[in-house]
Amino acid sequence: MSRPLSGFSGLASAPRRLLIASLALNLFFAGVALAVVMRAPHKPVFLPAPNVEDRSPRVRIDRLAATLPMADARLLLARFAAANGRLVDAEAASRAAQERARETFLARPFDPAAARAALSGLRDARREVWSIVHDVIIDAAGQMSPEGSARIAAWVPPVPPDETAR
Repeated sequence: MSRPLSGFSGLASAPRRLLIASLALNLFFAGVALAVVMRAPHKPVFLPAPNVEDRSPRVRIDRLAATLPMADARLLLARFAAANGRLVDAEAASRAAQERARETFLARPFDPAAARAALSGLRDARREVWSIVHDVIIDAAGQMSPEGSARIAAWVPPVPPDETAR
């Protein structure tokens, strides 16, 4: 006495075929989506970009001049232009010192004493650049109007928004 399996007797019915086809199609699309995700090239992880605000002496002087009365701004920019040759030489020396410091960190075997000496030279070279800029400001301030001198005294370079929280 075998009983027919009533659960499978209607397997060939249209709604069941449609259900099986739908399931097969969903599994196919899920497999395709998974294959696309698995084969997609992964984007490299980048460190956050450093603050790319230009901090060069020229930009700093331009920002300072923008806060001054027109005559005082012209005076400052003229003094800065007159010191341009010295500044170019000092910046070249600073870049050379930076390259020497970079080379000491790449050298194998690493020599801590050479790295310290190179960084000390870099510090001195950068100090010379800013010494020239400060001399220009001091020289110009001595001939500025009282309002211009007061604005130099009150001027603080702008702080980028992400550095205010530190």
